[in-house]
Amino acid sequence: MDSALRMLARRSLSEAEIRERLAIKGFPEGQAEAVIVRLRELGLADDPALCGRLERYCRETRGYGPAKAAWFLRARGFPRELVEESVRGSRSQEEEEASASAVLRKKFRGALPPGREGAAKAYRFLAGRGFSPGASRRAIGGYTKAIREGGD
Repeated sequence: MDSALRMLARRSLSEAEIRERLAIKGFPEGQAEAVIVRLRELGLADDPALCGRLERYCRETRGYGPAKAAWFLRARGFPRELVEESVRGSRSQEEEEASASAVLRKKFRGALPPGREGAAKAYRFLAGRGFSPGASRRAIGGYTKAIREGGD
């Protein structure tokens, strides 16, 4: 329990991360499971709440789209169902498009690179950030339309 509390004092961890770290330290699986049960009782291990907070961090701070946010959460050891629920429930299609547009504005500061190559570069950037193809196309289209009309 002391080892787990020291781990959690540094940063919030998923139950899978706690299990893994306790296993690395040589604790038996049964003992690690008992510690996690006790941490849940104390409110120190709460995968749904942590997954939701990390999804918001991915979306608001890191500028990740749904696919990259899901990848990030899965890498932290959250169950697939919990990740899908967190990502799906967090944003609508319009919110994803607005987020993609904001990420484009930040990345390209005023103007996309010219021509089809510029649009392709912007699309690759958004795809790498985990945005859906539809949201990426709409964001690029809206961004170039705003530039033509004199907006930002």
